[in-house]
Amino acid sequence: MRISGFGRYALSSCAAAATLAACGGSQPLIDAPRAMPQAPAAAVRAYRGRSWMDVGVKDRDLLYVTNQNGEVNVYRYWQHTLVGVLADFEQPMGECVDASGNVYIADYQANKVEEYAHGAMKPTYVISDNYGPYGCAIDPKTGNLAVANFGPNYYKGGNLEIYVHARGKPIMYGATCYDSHFMSVGYDKYGNLLSEASFHYDGSYSGDFYYLPAKGNTVSCIDVPGPQSSWNWYDVFSILWDGKYWVIDSYDLYRYSINIKAQYIDTITLSGEGYLGPIAIYRKSHNAYGTQLVGTSGYNYSGTPEVTYWNYPAGGDPIFQITSKDLDKPYGVAISLKQ
Repeated sequence: MRISGFGRYALSSCAAAATLAACGGSQPLIDAPRAMPQAPAAAVRAYRGRSWMDVGVKDRDLLYVTNQNGEVNVYRYWQHTLVGVLADFEQPMGECVDASGNVYIADYQANKVEEYAHGAMKPTYVISDNYGPYGCAIDPKTGNLAVANFGPNYYKGGNLEIYVHARGKPIMYGATCYDSHFMSVGYDKYGNLLSEASFHYDGSYSGDFYYLPAKGNTVSCIDVPGPQSSWNWYDVFSILWDGKYWVIDSYDLYRYSINIKAQYIDTITLSGEGYLGPIAIYRKSHNAYGTQLVGTSGYNYSGTPEVTYWNYPAGGDPIFQITSKDLDKPYGVAISLKQ
């Protein structure tokens, strides 16, 4: 196992990080109450069903949705109909998809990341990860898998792991700004990585962003300025590339360009949902621009569990909602295109 010079155990202030280092700021301007990031509670399942999948789903675009009850629902993306369930999880959280349509599912409670071929009922490959896998992303240039680890519990922070070609032992990076819980990670089309870690033990509860340039081997703390002057990031559920900009999912969607420094572009406001969780952006290929997005609500808050579709980048009112009884506090979403 390789550990970078960035160091899983090297704790320092943001001022001591490399040239991109920056953090701090006052509390965010908040219009509605937000929950502090916490270690996910163990999933409680009254009944553990069996995995199943309809015939012919491999020829369809599919939407994968993780649930608090330990199951992953599989829907036909365009028809919104349930066509399968994957049931071999303890507490599935974030998901990601590679260019071949393979879906990677981070199982926090089981300390595993499982790879499923498009439309398959059994995993192709299983990664053991003892740091609490929470989110993931695939580098479109190399096929490397990045895993954002929340940490084994509430009191111990996580780390960021890179699996070369999604196999073997990981390269491990820790949090240098603070000892934090990594929640989300993403890649742009160039192979640059952006990740976020939240929940400091000093009471600030703000989030820090970490940047790993393509072909680089040093992760640095990077300042991502908020859309308003007084702003601290936390509860960042997804970091995605829409084909042109970085998209940071923190209840609304905030778009940025990053060229050494992060530059704020605009905000996409979504309506018709409760508290937005993770999102997935529909793109016909890694080089295409997003045309739709799908997001979940109901994981952190009471209310009707929903999977909601919007036009992208227009946002605004939803164009469809899945509110079936098959959902149980949905969290992660991933879109796997037919091959």
